[in-house]
Amino acid sequence: MKFIYGPEKFFINKNINKIKNQFPDESIVIFESNSDLNEIIESISTKSLFDQKKLIILNNIEILNSSKLTKKEESIIKKLIYVLSNEKDNEIVFVNETNKLSSNLLIDFLINNFVNIECKKMEKKDLINQLTILVQEKNVKFSYTNINVFLEKMPNDLQIIMNEFNNLVSNYNEITFEIIEDIISKYAKNDVFSFLASIETYDLKHIYSKYLERVSEGDDPLILIGQLGSIFNDCIAYYYMSKLGMNNVEISKKLKQPDWKVKKISGILRNLSFSKIKKITKELAKIDIQTKTTGVESNELFEMFLIKNF
Repeated sequence: MKFIYGPEKFFINKNINKIKNQFPDESIVIFESNSDLNEIIESISTKSLFDQKKLIILNNIEILNSSKLTKKEESIIKKLIYVLSNEKDNEIVFVNETNKLSSNLLIDFLINNFVNIECKKMEKKDLINQLTILVQEKNVKFSYTNINVFLEKMPNDLQIIMNEFNNLVSNYNEITFEIIEDIISKYAKNDVFSFLASIETYDLKHIYSKYLERVSEGDDPLILIGQLGSIFNDCIAYYYMSKLGMNNVEISKKLKQPDWKVKKISGILRNLSFSKIKKITKELAKIDIQTKTTGVESNELFEMFLIKNF
């Protein structure tokens, strides 16, 4: 039984994925923030002689952030605590992404009875030290000064930082200031790649937050759909060309895309997989048709697409 909490999404996801890797997909049950507590209690307490061990993840359920509880909420929490106290068969993981824990019956129970895993924000100097260690392990030349430059140009999001860092050290033996300027600056200025970086995290809450950010800055969901579809189609083309033995320089010429974008496409393929990209491309094509034929709002269709695929 584990309670994973704190403000750093990257470490939260890392710990969750480590636990999920110990279970087959069909044995993993995830309850999101708006899940009904009675449904959660029923899922935990329902037993079968033939059931294999389940991993039940309660991801940021709303009651975790409530300090003042109604009598009805207190009653339900007491039932949940009773069920959790008697749970012996399944692995239960509570996740609370927050800067500060609330004070209530459930939080107190989790702190005192579950294995606690706190995920703190990493100080910049500690992050630099960790990246330096990773650079040495990869046998890549990436100076202390250039690591600082890299971090200065990146958004304050550790998940995106690590995705882009891994793309760099996977594609270059030496990361110079010029490479950072060429790759990262274009990445930071390109809104669709910024949104795409959130999709690579496979974290619905993070993806949806970035989506709302793009829409609030005036991006039409239809434009985002078209841009994502174009990038994923390039990923599919890259996959088939690489299977034919073509290198990045040849693919860059064939696709008529700059070198930095081809490297980005290569990174997307590594992170999402070819089969997932094909599935997403088909879904985006369906959305494009639906927006033109059904009259359904593009933002509604795109939000449904995000929920379904992530």
